[in-house]
Amino acid sequence: MNVILTRMMENPMMAIEEAAANCYDSKPSEDGLIAMDCYESGHHSVLEFVNFTFYIEGVSRALLAQLTRHRHAGYAVRSQRYCKENSFPFVISPSIEANTRLKSQYLEIVYKVNSLYTDLIADGIPVENARYLLPNACETRLEMTINLRSLIHLMNERLCSRTQWEFRKLANKMRELVVEKCPKLGAMLVSKCKVNEIYRYCTEHKSCGRHPKLVEVYSHKVKKEGD
Repeated sequence: MNVILTRMMENPMMAIEEAAANCYDSKPSEDGLIAMDCYESGHHSVLEFVNFTFYIEGVSRALLAQLTRHRHAGYAVRSQRYCKENSFPFVISPSIEANTRLKSQYLEIVYKVNSLYTDLIADGIPVENARYLLPNACETRLEMTINLRSLIHLMNERLCSRTQWEFRKLANKMRELVVEKCPKLGAMLVSKCKVNEIYRYCTEHKSCGRHPKLVEVYSHKVKKEGD
């Protein structure tokens, strides 16, 4: 997996500051206080003034299906309709990689698919029809552009330990690239259980157990107030 942050405005915090200052008839601060106050207060519309573009390669089509569920973003994906995928590279999950007995069967099937795909095209089957044979494991590449508000939501969901391993790996790489350029955004780009730094809780029904579930937090509060 290779991820590159290809485009990002020079001073994203100031972009937020200027947008917020226009709303409240104030002046932008130099230290990002207004931007952080908007984020912490839930006034997130001004975060849409910051955009990022990523080049992503070496990820599976299975991941692509999950990624494009984040609809407030733009995607330009390598076309399987027009681009031939002869000898296509593919992704193997860590669990299959660790299973020496079944890994060999996995590889055998993928290589057979690869061979049949090539034969179909050689026999005159259009590329757009031969692609129906390609597996979710087939690698792809894409460009993705997304604003900060949507990126925060993506990180809230996909940095979660319950996210599928490949998407969590992608989210971590994207986060590292953004935070390297603008460290102040690190506090925003976290899993949803870390949004509230002081009172951490999990909204998932099947929690990893790292933090209490939201219902447990409320139950504790109700019990405490009842005492």
